[in-house]
Amino acid sequence: MRVFILEDCEIFRLSLMLILSQEPDIEVVGAVGSNNDDICNQIIASKCEALLVGLRLRNRSGLEIARQIKQVDPNIPVLALGFSTDASNIAEMKQSGINVFVPMHSSNEYIANKIRHARESLDRCDFSAANSSSRVSIVPGNPLMLPKFDGFK
Repeated sequence: MRVFILEDCEIFRLSLMLILSQEPDIEVVGAVGSNNDDICNQIIASKCEALLVGLRLRNRSGLEIARQIKQVDPNIPVLALGFSTDASNIAEMKQSGINVFVPMHSSNEYIANKIRHARESLDRCDFSAANSSSRVSIVPGNPLMLPKFDGFK
């Protein structure tokens, strides 16, 4: 599965890249933090099979990006990364074309599995994480692994 990541938090974006690069069946074909005017063209040009986009971006929301991507190619599943408070408006996410809500504090395995099964969400949206109590706590024994910081060199 070819995935494009649009997340402006550099630490989280790099963590996602590290996590997903360890999955033999997932290829990160793009990972950017800037949501400039050309970002939708970059996403489409990457020929990604799924888009993982942060809901809270600096210049434009992930909802706006999802709308634009779906207008060009409705067959790209859009997975929205967000906080539990972002899940309060599922109707707005659905209207913008988002297919799956992924809590930012999800386990590595959970995120990878949502990407693997993203194509299934084109037929029926998956907002189960928005309705689950698991969205407010990290899965014990399988937290999001951040890269170790060894200081500046």
